[in-house]
Amino acid sequence: MSKASEQSAQDQERRRYFRIEDEVGLSVVPIAAADEAAAISGFDDEGSHASLMNELRALRDTHLPQRRSLEYKFPTVAAYMRMVEKQIDLLAASVGDGDGYASAPDTRVNLSAQGLSYEARETFELGSLVEVRLTLFPDRCGIKTLGRIVRCERGAGCESTAVEFTQIRDADREAIIRHVHMLQRLRLQASSESAFD
Repeated sequence: MSKASEQSAQDQERRRYFRIEDEVGLSVVPIAAADEAAAISGFDDEGSHASLMNELRALRDTHLPQRRSLEYKFPTVAAYMRMVEKQIDLLAASVGDGDGYASAPDTRVNLSAQGLSYEARETFELGSLVEVRLTLFPDRCGIKTLGRIVRCERGAGCESTAVEFTQIRDADREAIIRHVHMLQRLRLQASSESAFD
């Protein structure tokens, strides 16, 4: 496979997911080359409190047909279940609060379920492994992932830095997809409403 066709295949792979501009809480920490293997092998073993909320939401989404049936047949029970779910979400969020995730948006990013790009103040080596802690707002959804630096255009820092997620839990990827779709829907609604004004 030629270098150009290999690059084209990589570009196609990166475009599988929708991208959107957003403000998120972001922490990107480089991982030393000597510690990469341990970080990758330990990633799935680590129980992250932030992923707890995403796992709970993924479980809830798998039972959506049953919830809709319950809402139709027993609306009072369904209302009670929604209140219990909200309490569980609040509890999961408070458990995750002490894990070093941002409490407010601090970085403008171009985000997809495959990775993100942003303007970094620090310089990273191309191909290096980093730990990414991402907080999506307004839900305060925390995501921890490992990624590789695929672009770092140098200047005072890496003005244009791109990270491709290499290790990400399925529930976390689904949380990013839901977030991107929600923002796209809200922005489309806002633009169509302003067109009618």
